[in-house]
Amino acid sequence: MQIAYRKLFEVEIRHDYFLLDAATTTYTTDYDIRDVFRIEPSEETAALMRDHRMLFRYTATGFSVLVSAELITAPNVFASSIDFSPDMCFSFYWQLLDPYFENYTNRRVIEKSKQIYYFGNREGNVVNAIPYLNAAIVPFGTTYLSEPLYRHGDIISQGGQTFEMIDKDAPIINFPGNLAKWQLINSSIINYVNPASRITWQPPRFEYKKPNTIPGEMIMANLFDTNNQPVDLGTIPLTNQPQNIYRSSFSTLDPVSFVIDLSAFSAGKYRMDIVESSGTTAQRFYLLDPLIKPNLYGVSEFFVTALSAPFRFITEDPLSHRWILDPTPKKFQIRFLNRLTRWQYLKQDLTIFDQPLTPRPLTKIYSGYNIPGPGGTTIHLPDPSAATIVPDLDASTRLVKNIFSKIFLNK
Repeated sequence: MQIAYRKLFEVEIRHDYFLLDAATTTYTTDYDIRDVFRIEPSEETAALMRDHRMLFRYTATGFSVLVSAELITAPNVFASSIDFSPDMCFSFYWQLLDPYFENYTNRRVIEKSKQIYYFGNREGNVVNAIPYLNAAIVPFGTTYLSEPLYRHGDIISQGGQTFEMIDKDAPIINFPGNLAKWQLINSSIINYVNPASRITWQPPRFEYKKPNTIPGEMIMANLFDTNNQPVDLGTIPLTNQPQNIYRSSFSTLDPVSFVIDLSAFSAGKYRMDIVESSGTTAQRFYLLDPLIKPNLYGVSEFFVTALSAPFRFITEDPLSHRWILDPTPKKFQIRFLNRLTRWQYLKQDLTIFDQPLTPRPLTKIYSGYNIPGPGGTTIHLPDPSAATIVPDLDASTRLVKNIFSKIFLNK
């Protein structure tokens, strides 16, 4: 019997800010994701991994999980030394180390609530044979989070290419007529991390608040776990009254304030359906007490029962009931897009010396931007630093219109 540690799965984390060559996806020699994030197993996952002879390995390009396995069929069919179960889930928490990450990374500047990244093997999809852990970028005609319009920085696919929105907003129809609002960022479809990769971070106290438009209305809350199974919310603490039923005040002056205690439930992804006479509102969130992980920035989850084959990393043999590892371990990918900003080169009197016609991506290495100079010369201008970006907000809607990078010249 040959027993050794074998790779169960691997996660590769890419970021285009560090690219040397987008065509070959080679990175700067100092690219080390450990300088950007701290990623570690949750307390429950760490205990589960100890019990199942598993190891966590954090590398410059991501992380991997190894498991004790034995060779059962030469040359490379291995079975786990310890039994798995279909309901197992491995969770990893992300904390941000790089204070400038949000400056050089494509992401909405303003969000409606406290959000974190969520990456999982039930969320992703396969693009160009790459299994991504983040949610899919939407095709043109579909918006993120059921919003009526696209917002600045949104990434979409259209005609086999990838575009980014560079205006305050854009309609979901007539792409050719609104082409000036979109900038081509890749001639193929790349499943970059996008707004659908964000989820609300929910503390144990869940609150549903709104104006009281229907006095005396009965409102019901239904909780579902990550497997879409209903979860009994139990009773209000120190009472025998059910937590999932709320009656609004008979006075319109008293707003609806439906509070539910979720402290008895384990951390994880949930959906709360708020059922009112006007319809049902679904709220998806990741439940975790901030006292446990006060600086949570993201979560990765890996379920043994993934929904599709490209995201399954171990399979139970129906005859032997041994858990068989993939002959080639799964390699999942998460790819961040670098932020586009409008570069403004300013003189000492703050007048504009030069501004490129279209936004340019922030990069770790010099991009080689230049303009014609006097007498047929070429003026090489410096790239902006990622240390400072200047969002320009619409006064009435508070939506982002532009994001500037300002470069002050000595002359």
